[in-house]
Amino acid sequence: MEEAFPAFPFLPFGKYKSGSILTSSHNRTTMNKLLVLLFFLLGSSALFAQPACPDGELSLIVNIRTDNWGYETSWNITTAQGELLYEVEAGTYSDNTLFQTQVCVPDSTCIAFHIEDSFGDGIVDPGYFLLELEGDTIAFGQDFGDGTIVNFNCQPSQSCDSPLEVTTDIIYSATFDDSWFLFSPDSVGIYDISTCGMNECDTKIWIYDTCEGNGLAEDNAGTIFYDNDQTDCAPQALITSYFIPGATYLIRIGDHEDACPDTTDINFMISYSGPVVGCMDPTSCNYNPLATVDNGECLPQGDPNCPDGPDLLMRQDVLETSIYLSSKFADDECLIEEGCMNGYGMRDIIRFSTRIDNIGELDYYIGEPSTDNTQFTWNNCHNHFHYDGYAEYVLFDENGTEIPIGFKNGFCVIDLGCDTGSAQYGCGNMGISAGCYDEYWSALECQWVDITDIPDGDYTFVTRVNWDNAPDKLGRIEKDSLNNWAQVCIKLDRSSGEVALEINPDCPPYFDCAGTPYGNLQPDCEGICGGTAIKGDLDGNGVQEMIDAQAYVGQVLSEGLEATPCNDLSGDGNISVYDAALLASCLNYGKEHDHDGEGLHDHCQFPAGINNTLDTAWITILDNNPEEQYIDIGLKNPTAYINAYQFGIEGLMVLNVESLADDQIYDIEPYNNLTGSTIVGISYDGLLLEKSADFQPLCRIYYASTTADTICLTDFVDGVNHNYEKVTSVSDYSCVELVTTNTEDIDMAASVLVSPNPFRNKAIVNFPNPNGLAHQLLLMDANGQVLRQYDDINTDHLLIERNDLPKGVYFYRLSSAKGQAFGKLCIQ
Repeated sequence: MEEAFPAFPFLPFGKYKSGSILTSSHNRTTMNKLLVLLFFLLGSSALFAQPACPDGELSLIVNIRTDNWGYETSWNITTAQGELLYEVEAGTYSDNTLFQTQVCVPDSTCIAFHIEDSFGDGIVDPGYFLLELEGDTIAFGQDFGDGTIVNFNCQPSQSCDSPLEVTTDIIYSATFDDSWFLFSPDSVGIYDISTCGMNECDTKIWIYDTCEGNGLAEDNAGTIFYDNDQTDCAPQALITSYFIPGATYLIRIGDHEDACPDTTDINFMISYSGPVVGCMDPTSCNYNPLATVDNGECLPQGDPNCPDGPDLLMRQDVLETSIYLSSKFADDECLIEEGCMNGYGMRDIIRFSTRIDNIGELDYYIGEPSTDNTQFTWNNCHNHFHYDGYAEYVLFDENGTEIPIGFKNGFCVIDLGCDTGSAQYGCGNMGISAGCYDEYWSALECQWVDITDIPDGDYTFVTRVNWDNAPDKLGRIEKDSLNNWAQVCIKLDRSSGEVALEINPDCPPYFDCAGTPYGNLQPDCEGICGGTAIKGDLDGNGVQEMIDAQAYVGQVLSEGLEATPCNDLSGDGNISVYDAALLASCLNYGKEHDHDGEGLHDHCQFPAGINNTLDTAWITILDNNPEEQYIDIGLKNPTAYINAYQFGIEGLMVLNVESLADDQIYDIEPYNNLTGSTIVGISYDGLLLEKSADFQPLCRIYYASTTADTICLTDFVDGVNHNYEKVTSVSDYSCVELVTTNTEDIDMAASVLVSPNPFRNKAIVNFPNPNGLAHQLLLMDANGQVLRQYDDINTDHLLIERNDLPKGVYFYRLSSAKGQAFGKLCIQ
């Protein structure tokens, strides 16, 4: 059914099966907040007339009040089985506008409302979404990040947010394709959740600690416990783990690859095996951190019967048999933030499985995660805590130099399976029991390394765990750290036009640059093994400082720095404002910056350049004022906040540049070189220019003279976004035509002579001045900053003394009522 509201025009936005839309504009924040209040108190149906839905259907009113970026919002409505009922795509909505849509939904079907924001910041206040079902408000939201799901009209256990509460020792039936249950233990200890002996088809069990973001993945992504054929009752499922009272566990019961017919229920039961019995004395060598009942068998440290300790083994055979070449389209910022991907778009990746066994006599105990425990980070992609640095994936070239593509994958460390031991640990209390293992399969997200930008050649690929042999939470040291390392020798070859992966079965042990097997010593950026040269330290004083970031800008403007491994922080072979921004990011945020909801990230691991092909920014000439001699430049950046920019312009001699951005938001002073070829803007403090779907004023370029019949934009070299990624930068190469060029200024410039140049102590600026006109000379550094000002020069020369000026390149501007001249001064 589709029908327009009688009092308002119907706007045919979106793809739909049934529905209608109203729109009305509200531009004042106070009015919007009053409207929201009225929605809650009265329901929007009291304010707007709405057509009735047919029998068997319910009226759902979707209210979307957009923010300044309405084009980022999209939403759809589906049934629990995925049938699309209505859809509004991104780019449909205008800014700061209220949209109201009616969708008639089946009254006996579980419905899911999905709303997404393409930028990932939800709808900014005073914007919002509000859902009303048959006149009753059922949901309201604003800060939903990338997106959120609202389920309604669902039967118990049909969705994650309508789980059926269950308890122990009762056989329950899962009647839906994926059924959800809520379990709250009343006792601490070991519990079994099992489908064993109660079903004939291949079943699976997932357990989560939150509905947010877990989706309906078929693997163990985002789970805190999981089983699919890991126990002796396969193809049935069994989870045996440690549960605590007061916590709530979301249990998902389903089948493997639709093995169970739709008409067949899946039966399962929860049973309590009892508390953990063991030594409860923390000073004993056999202390069991999970025990709540003491067995009276504690052993003192040094007792000959003490267990040896934990011993983590990285399974070489699993790595060797699971590695393969694949590809993946990267469009998820989360994957970039975690280090799983080193760029956007279609990427070449090497997938592999990681299995870590504890072959020791004691558990490797990590403990309960918390925000106060520095061993853990909260990972927004999977929505639970990760053990920081649990596994690391590294690629070394033929010389033993680490290639910057690897990353640390902080798994949720659990007893996924056991060979000889008993499972206990999950995401709420992490560890690997003696005789058990944890495994992440090659099909999982982030179980790969990104080799897109790696040149052809021979490499050693390494997976390692606890590589620095750190003690566990109880201070237990592993018996053997050499088995924490697994490696595969590979060859990359693109001679056929596509990347090919060859596995070399003869793979000698890796040696670091000092000749130590499996050692950690690496050459510095100057190639010295164990050297101390630091990337980005332009002045060579052994410390990265903000003055180095500022020096990058000076070098960009003077075009005086050649890219090397020590200064090319982006790794693109060029020195630009991007290198300055990356260093400023490092200095502002450091190696352990806590990204809200995403864990700790290292902003100082170079090279760090990422080209974000999904974010695009454009520049254009907005205005030309020949009377006041300035050009206004505009920037369009609909998908990214901008931290820094660099572009070129030709046909003029630049006097100075000023920012046109709101100085309450993006308070910067742009730089220019006096030839007018390069303009640079950057916030060393991390300030950001807001997103805009239209061209917004960026900067105003004042010019002293022109050197051609037109002034034209050239390359938009860099746009650096809020994540310190290089966006796709587009210049429209727009030009403005001029009536004449200022030949008097050009002639004046040609007649100025500086001698000597370069100079050490003194130099004389000579220029024609037959009528004794008053001149002014400004002496500026490479960033265009005025260092000295000489006024009322009535002669035909000026003596410049070096005094405290350091050696380098400087610029002068000589001006009078008759014209201006620019030039360069060099001090040796």
